[in-house]
Amino acid sequence: MNKYLELFWAFIKPGVFGFGGGQATIPLIREEVVDNYHYLTEEQFADYLTMGNTLPGPIATKMSIIIGYDLYGYLGAFIAFMGMILPSTLAILLLFNVFLEYKDTAFVQGMQAAAKPVVVVLIAGVAISMARSSFLKSVDFSNINTLIVFGLFIVSTALMLLNEFIPSFNIHPALMIVVALVIGGFFIR
Repeated sequence: MNKYLELFWAFIKPGVFGFGGGQATIPLIREEVVDNYHYLTEEQFADYLTMGNTLPGPIATKMSIIIGYDLYGYLGAFIAFMGMILPSTLAILLLFNVFLEYKDTAFVQGMQAAAKPVVVVLIAGVAISMARSSFLKSVDFSNINTLIVFGLFIVSTALMLLNEFIPSFNIHPALMIVVALVIGGFFIR
């Protein structure tokens, strides 16, 4: 199969089945680029996902562009991006009116309710996989870098929980990412 067609196919599958938004699409992208096509290692995927989360825009499209560019330059970025957005663009154009017509039916509401816990589990699976491949693979608590990374993990988890359960506490996730980037740039060697 032509390498560009293969790349397009690798991203059209997550584009078709990526219900629930960008974060829910990440496990599907990982399945294609790490497990099926072996474009990236688990560690590379975790690095690209981290980098993608520090850039503006939807994560699924950023991942397609980053991975496509890494593999085949600007043309690869464009092809992967088109594979990612083409299914949802067509679905939106073709099906949104149908959804508006039937969104209040028990069937459609049941479909939405059933998909939510599955999406949460898929996102948690990616988080566990990223943790295992990025900072849990060589835990050495005598190393200052490990202590900094675990400290950032604990503080960001606490801040996220505070944001979630105390409505008046509101730290923007972008601020958390920028602070982590600065701390990592200055203190992790």
